[in-house]
Amino acid sequence: MIEPTRAPGLLTHDFGILVPDRIHPRAEPVGNRLAAWAMRVGLTTSAAEDTRLRRSAFHLVAARFLPDEAEADVELFAQWVVWLFHLDDEQDEGAMGRSPQSVHATYTAVTAVIQGRPTPATGSPAVRALADLWPRTTARMSPAWHERILGHVHRHRDAFLTQVTHRQAGTFPTPEEYPSLRRDANGMFMYDLVEVACRTEIPPHLAGSADWNELCAASSDITAWCNDVVSLPRERANNEPTNYVTVLRHAQGCTEQKAVEQVRAHITRRLQDLRETERAVLTAAHQEDHASDRLHRVVGIIGDMPGTHLGWMLASGRYL
Repeated sequence: MIEPTRAPGLLTHDFGILVPDRIHPRAEPVGNRLAAWAMRVGLTTSAAEDTRLRRSAFHLVAARFLPDEAEADVELFAQWVVWLFHLDDEQDEGAMGRSPQSVHATYTAVTAVIQGRPTPATGSPAVRALADLWPRTTARMSPAWHERILGHVHRHRDAFLTQVTHRQAGTFPTPEEYPSLRRDANGMFMYDLVEVACRTEIPPHLAGSADWNELCAASSDITAWCNDVVSLPRERANNEPTNYVTVLRHAQGCTEQKAVEQVRAHITRRLQDLRETERAVLTAAHQEDHASDRLHRVVGIIGDMPGTHLGWMLASGRYL
């Protein structure tokens, strides 16, 4: 089995996750331009929203994920991070969180942008921002990649709709349902965008393999479940039903602390899954002569994402 290269970093005792300590050297200029871009495309519209975005430091998500990539690619990825979190905030605080009609309208327009069809000039900020992002993102990517990311965007929509249903009905996902729901709500299309940032594309047969899907799923699960623990105080205050801790506490009638301990145990298990799948993907790629340096880089970034994302969360003002 081929072993992935692991970046140096610090081990967090709460989750047992290695947090790589490298950050892109041009992170701060990227952050300044990111704030200007968000204002230009309408994702922020006031001084208060600009301050909130800067305090969240979304540019450091990209700068931690991609410490060695070209500055322009880090900036593009950071713009996608802001777009994803804008949708997340719209679900938590805006119309999409309570209205299936709003979710459908937004994602119908998003799909139109991805498929190159006209959209209303008066569309939502998320749609206008995507119209700016999409041509710059897809110039080097194949039709197969376009179909793959569109499928992940549609799963993101479907997860939002399921979450709206739970909020409206006052119900909770079951512990069995929750992992896949949370994974899709977490934005699996961000893993497709790592390929763009690394200026490569995973061969279609590898991207469609069980090992590749498990690699991205395990990375996403760990990232999302750590987020559930870190954001628990805010989500508890908002009566948010789609948090792993809350789901387990409701299903089992246990204390919140016991549920947190169970989530941490699930994170430990998924970390093992992630490491095993990294090795399997790289071994398969070598056997099929597809193991380029760029492929190794993409696999390494995906494998490091739980730690790099956790490093950002623990430093970001978003969760204070």
